[in-house]
Amino acid sequence: MLNKIKKYYILLVSIAFTIAFLLLYLKTYSTNYSRSVSSFRSEFLSLENDLDDIINYRSAELNYGEISDQWEKPISKDKINVHIYKKDSLVYWNTNQLPILRFADLHFPSEGIIHLQNGWYFAKMRTVRDYQICASFLVKRDYAYNNKELVNDFISPLNLSFKSSVSLDEDSGFPIFSNDNKFVFSILPNHYQSASRTESILLMFSLLIAISSWLYWLRFVKKRLGKTLKWLLPSSVFLLRILSVKFSWFGFLHGTIAFESSLYGVNQWFPNFFEYIVNITVFIYILGELSTFLKSVKKGSLEKFVSILFFVASFLIWTFIIDLTRGLIENSSISLVIDKLFSLDVFSFLSLASLGVFFYAYFKFVQASLEACKAQLITGAQMAVLSFVLSCTFFLFEINYGNQLLLAATFPLVFYELVLYLIYRHKKSNQLGAGILLLLLFSIVLASIIGSFNEQKERGERVLYANQLITEKNVVTEVEYANVAKKLKNDNFLKRFISYPRPISVSSFQEGLERRVFNGFWERYELEFHLFNAEFLPLIDQIKNNTSHFEELNTLIKTSGTASEIDANIFFIDDFTQQYNYIIKQEVYGKDSTKAVFFCTLKSKKIPEEIGFPRLLISSKSNVLESLEAYSIARYHNKRLVTKYGAFNFPSSPRVMLPDRIKNRGFFNFNGFNHYALVKSENHVVVLSIKNSTFLDFITSFSYLFSLYGLLLMPFLFKMNSKSGFSRTLSLAMKIQVVLIGLVFISLLAFGWGSGLFVTSQYNQLTDDVISEKLNSVGTEVKAKLGEYDALDIVENGNYMQYILQKFARVFFTDINLYDTEGYLLASSRPKVFNVGLLSEQMNSEAVKHLKYLKESEFVHLENIGELNYSSAYKPFYNSSNQLMGYINLQHFGQQREFENQIQQFLVAIINVFILLLAISIILAIFISNWLTSPLRILQESFAGVKFGKQNQQILYDKEDEIGALVKDYNRKLEELEFTAQQLAKSEREMAWREMAKQVAHEIKNPLTPMKLSVQQLLRTFNPNDPKSEQKLKKVANSIVEQIDALTKIANEFSNFAKMPNPSEEKIDLVGLANGVKEVFTTSESIAITLEANQKELFLLADKDQFVRVFNNLLKNAIQAIPKNKKGEIKIFLTANENSIIIAVSDNGVGIEESRQNKIFVPYFTTKSTGTGLGLAMVKQIIENHHGNIDFKSEIEKGTTFTIVLPKSKF
Repeated sequence: MLNKIKKYYILLVSIAFTIAFLLLYLKTYSTNYSRSVSSFRSEFLSLENDLDDIINYRSAELNYGEISDQWEKPISKDKINVHIYKKDSLVYWNTNQLPILRFADLHFPSEGIIHLQNGWYFAKMRTVRDYQICASFLVKRDYAYNNKELVNDFISPLNLSFKSSVSLDEDSGFPIFSNDNKFVFSILPNHYQSASRTESILLMFSLLIAISSWLYWLRFVKKRLGKTLKWLLPSSVFLLRILSVKFSWFGFLHGTIAFESSLYGVNQWFPNFFEYIVNITVFIYILGELSTFLKSVKKGSLEKFVSILFFVASFLIWTFIIDLTRGLIENSSISLVIDKLFSLDVFSFLSLASLGVFFYAYFKFVQASLEACKAQLITGAQMAVLSFVLSCTFFLFEINYGNQLLLAATFPLVFYELVLYLIYRHKKSNQLGAGILLLLLFSIVLASIIGSFNEQKERGERVLYANQLITEKNVVTEVEYANVAKKLKNDNFLKRFISYPRPISVSSFQEGLERRVFNGFWERYELEFHLFNAEFLPLIDQIKNNTSHFEELNTLIKTSGTASEIDANIFFIDDFTQQYNYIIKQEVYGKDSTKAVFFCTLKSKKIPEEIGFPRLLISSKSNVLESLEAYSIARYHNKRLVTKYGAFNFPSSPRVMLPDRIKNRGFFNFNGFNHYALVKSENHVVVLSIKNSTFLDFITSFSYLFSLYGLLLMPFLFKMNSKSGFSRTLSLAMKIQVVLIGLVFISLLAFGWGSGLFVTSQYNQLTDDVISEKLNSVGTEVKAKLGEYDALDIVENGNYMQYILQKFARVFFTDINLYDTEGYLLASSRPKVFNVGLLSEQMNSEAVKHLKYLKESEFVHLENIGELNYSSAYKPFYNSSNQLMGYINLQHFGQQREFENQIQQFLVAIINVFILLLAISIILAIFISNWLTSPLRILQESFAGVKFGKQNQQILYDKEDEIGALVKDYNRKLEELEFTAQQLAKSEREMAWREMAKQVAHEIKNPLTPMKLSVQQLLRTFNPNDPKSEQKLKKVANSIVEQIDALTKIANEFSNFAKMPNPSEEKIDLVGLANGVKEVFTTSESIAITLEANQKELFLLADKDQFVRVFNNLLKNAIQAIPKNKKGEIKIFLTANENSIIIAVSDNGVGIEESRQNKIFVPYFTTKSTGTGLGLAMVKQIIENHHGNIDFKSEIEKGTTFTIVLPKSKF
């Protein structure tokens, strides 16, 4: 019944997940966007209502107040941007996210949909007195760069279920209208719709669960099939899987993350991660079917060979697991660096889970193959020798020709011997401990394998990175410049500027050229432009108003530059002192043919700057090596350190750290780091370094794996440790383990959570203190340079201020902005952030409020650009006359990642300790619970062995504790039980003799009464002269003889029952014995007795005479149960299976009434008018003396069948 429920339950689950996948797939790739657009329209109108509320609120305030009052009032609607202008000048703002100018222009303020540098906005305006209020909200981000931090998409709550863009054409896409029913913009769906990451994962999981459920359901369906069809089913599954990969049946999921070859791809059979998971699922199913097959193998020479063959083949499965692990690491971008918890994602956990579940299926297969070998009477010693030989062979092959992993090569030697012990020697009562031990062993070995493969992969990548860094010469760069050179020379702005020079900021000049000429491909370089006139004086950089800078660049080209063969105006620089890769020197001419010289320095962004060049200024398509941020990097030129990055403290000369054996390239350890040095020449060396893995890292990885697999296998471990017959009842040992582990888990969780909060708080405070300290230092330095100025002007002093801020930024490793007293940008060390519209030129409104209006001396808080959060600090800047000149701002988005990594590392350390202690606590809890419950197990075994009326052994336990008191009580009760058993046995014997005496008296009295009456009748009527007297005497005599024979028969039956001897066992053939008894009883043509046996001979160690008596009684009862007017049919069935022999005797007699069935084996009970009622009681006693049991089934007027089950004898 349970299997039937389970079968339909699994079928329903399979159908449910199949339907769920289909619905999710249709929703993901549906072109019906009406519901999503309808929700968008509703949210848009709601935001528009918020705009109206804000405008009404601000209008009312401005009617009676001043603009200064606005700075003191918070905005409740945080998605609404408010800007207030007075006579076209911006006087209030509540955000610096809108890239707008301080003066009104054609683009802003305005109404309707507005496209700014960083996105699309919807705005409304109102005029109050001489103020213009413009309230707006962001509709869709549209950054110049697109990366992890800058995602171009519609904002929440204006989310759409499909990728789309904004269009100003009402006739295209889905039009959006305002509350007054005016067209605002249209949503234009993209032509190609790809599934999002979340949708991809949900699609993958739903389909995988559906496939797994169907395969599991097939295992139940297979039980109802014949032998041939049973093998046809798994064979068909395997064949279908091959065809599905060959012909890409799951191709409809292309476009999801799981199908991207960049995520995972090994070969045509493992082309992507989804196919990998499906393959693993099918392999687990096949292993399960093979394990089931091995459990049903019968004895025989061929079967023995097959069992051994499967056992030998199981070694190949371990090789396959190793190869799967290597493929998941070497041929995928899935992170399996387990000790770095935050680097793992859902694919990491799914990969690890697949390996764990596959290993469990492998273990069950090995277990089934060993049990099959044991069933074939192969001894444990023979299997141990075979296992040892195969393990040693595998070890030699793996070390010499395989992956050369010591623990992986040694694993089969330990694993197979352990499983052998479990099969041949281990007690079933402690399966949980055995399961934990296997889990512990696998976690250790897998952690070692993953660590080794990760190290191999990392070293391979490091070699690749070093080769890319050793030379920055790139033909593509030279080709690209050849393509843009003409555009540069023909740039109208540049030509006008050369002919008619005017004051311009360096950042504006640079931003303009990058936007018009050096865009796209050139994002991979940090560009710096210089323009000189015919006298080689700078036209832009007014700080260096001499020819020295021109000469520096020109000299660098002459001494270290190599002109490109593609375009002679671009030079590769092999002197890395300035970290330049290329310098462009191009003659350009103005409108009036005025000559100028244009220089552009190119510095690769592959190596991150120490101040942390923000990744948000790099597009994801620019091919920048973000992975290099994990390394410490050094570049040596002319035996001198010219570039360094990272945590390692590189020496100034390479020979201090390079071993003598490193001539061209190689790995080596130095000061706790592993280094890879690539020596191009004695003058050019690149070193990439990473911290050495420690034993603690290995223990951490093991702890994570052990905990993960422990959670996955917990249902199986609970099932193994649950009491047989009471699957819902946990044993005492398991309860102790659950309590101990639960207490440790809760304690560690509370400690870890509290520590994480405390450390995060302390670290944030420390970060704020560091920023404040830097802010004060920067303020001192800026005051030293600008303190003598009475006023700062962006036109007059802009380039100089930018120069000194960039200089201080390199010194203090932070980015610096300088705002005027009204909160408008004067200069920045990172002007590109403002030029591309990531931030506006206005100071953060909270900072304006706290510094200008609340008169605070310092303000530190968190700001954001896109998805990037960073610390930002502000401080008033005073000149030497103590006059407020503006506000200094430190933006730590360059180093924010480093700060976050340090917090993350500490949190990971806490989690690592948590998991490690949890793993240790699990192991200790198991051993402690086993230790605590071992006396209870002794008691359990003793209780189980107690037999009434026999000698029972007392428990030896000398400890004075609760268990000791329980043992004493147990031993005392044993003594009382033994005495009681003796008394009861004596009483039962006396009662039995009394009962037997009564029965004997009753049985003897019955024939004596008619004998007495016959004799008395004879005495009264006897007449010697009567001619019939002799006849009467003879009749009475015959009657008395019959009664005497009955008395003799009764006496013999009582004697046989009372003196039933112990069986005298000998080897007998039950078929021959039953056949002989059948012949004796085949005396009447009205009754047919037949014998059927599934073997010609069935041998049993038994007492022959007693079994003759068994067959006699059963056949006699069967014959007596058949009415005289009915054709009798009596059948004897003899069958044997693997463990037992079954004897069945059936008849077609009258049957036994239900009210009498429970007394049928009771002595002296009979359903016949004659007989002692001892026949079946005697049969039951004989069968039980042979360790068997007897039962029957009966139906009135249909007949009765007696069934005897005997254990099979071992000869």
